[in-house]
Amino acid sequence: MINPWELRPIQALVASAFFHYKHVMLMLPRQEGKTELGVRIDRHCIATTRETRQAIFLTKSKEAAKKMTREKFSRIFDPENFQVNTEIIVNKNMPTNVMFIDSVDKRPDKLRGGTYHLINWAEVAFSEFDMGVTVHDVNHKILRPTLRATNGYSFLESTPNGSNGWKEMWEDTDQYPQPNEDKPGTGYKRIVFPLSKLVEMGLRSKEEYEMLKSTMPDLEFLQEYECHFVSFQGRAYPEFMPHLVWAEMPPPQHWQRTFFAIDWGYNPSATCVLFGYVLDGRVCVFDEIYGTEMLLDEIQARIKRTMTQWQLRLVAGVADHDPRSNKELEIQGIMVSPVEKNNVYGNRLEVKTLLKNNMLYIHPRCEYLIRDLNKAQWDPKKEGEIDYKNCNYGHYDGEAALRYLIRGFKHHEADAPKVLKASDSASKMEALRRGALSRIS
Repeated sequence: MINPWELRPIQALVASAFFHYKHVMLMLPRQEGKTELGVRIDRHCIATTRETRQAIFLTKSKEAAKKMTREKFSRIFDPENFQVNTEIIVNKNMPTNVMFIDSVDKRPDKLRGGTYHLINWAEVAFSEFDMGVTVHDVNHKILRPTLRATNGYSFLESTPNGSNGWKEMWEDTDQYPQPNEDKPGTGYKRIVFPLSKLVEMGLRSKEEYEMLKSTMPDLEFLQEYECHFVSFQGRAYPEFMPHLVWAEMPPPQHWQRTFFAIDWGYNPSATCVLFGYVLDGRVCVFDEIYGTEMLLDEIQARIKRTMTQWQLRLVAGVADHDPRSNKELEIQGIMVSPVEKNNVYGNRLEVKTLLKNNMLYIHPRCEYLIRDLNKAQWDPKKEGEIDYKNCNYGHYDGEAALRYLIRGFKHHEADAPKVLKASDSASKMEALRRGALSRIS
């Protein structure tokens, strides 16, 4: 059962409303526990009765379900009482009580035909469908009918994701705690608590609110923490300002970890390899390889030449998914790992936040990356995605390689040897500049 002592105050309030109204759509700021609350409700469903109960937990993809298993299911479902894997959770004391784990991507029709007591759909706004299918279609034509025989419950939660199908469905429902009696809508109660409301309620500090607001890009703050449906238009990276192009950037020292990221392409897209390191918490992108119609032998040779030029010793790399090319690099002694490509918008948000906070610098020799950051536009029809039709030279391959670099290595920073350590950051940077003059090209 749900232990109220396990819940945050806002989770307890939402849980009370859920068991009262049975069908709830929830929006909370990031990291406020909406998905964890759903998992605790799932446990309650299959753990507290001797009658057969079936629940289903839905995510946007199988990869997201695997991550959820690692992060939440294995922690919240006691392994002594539940058998947990990425497909199903079984109550060991009542094996007919189960929770299935599935995704709504690609073919949501595969979810037809079940009989459930509870549907829990996590991060609904980030689900993607083909052939014009909408969130409303999947929910009302496929999912809700599976609750009819049991008169079951449904819990849908998400942060916003632009003005997509989640917004349309949200605006067609009732409001909680002020229901609109004149508009029956879809039979859900909406619950939303933006961060500003949590501050008013004394659940979050004003200082935390101001810090997030000042350090995040404006539209992203409104979406991720104020739960607004915003529309992304114009430049994708308006936070990229001229002062972030650092002509005097020192090259990496021999003791520093350096990194590279590869976005493969041939024509019209290009292969782009970016090289970077982290200094005083700032990501420094110091060189790039860029070209169309490059064969693998040429790419390998240019990577090796760049590593030799900068005397790189401690190097790690990630690359886009191209098993053949990645394997060939490894044969040549250039080790790479496949990049994690989940949540591309979240990856772009990481880049935007670093730029906003002056924590990402680019050397002017990375001219193709600079071009991409200045030119990339939001897609007017696909919220949170880049409009590639606006690119008149192929693809934004530099932007892609930068995302891979940031996702893989933004937190990796090596300490300088004692002889280079200084009492403050400025002294350290000056010491690096002096020691690097002979290697700057």
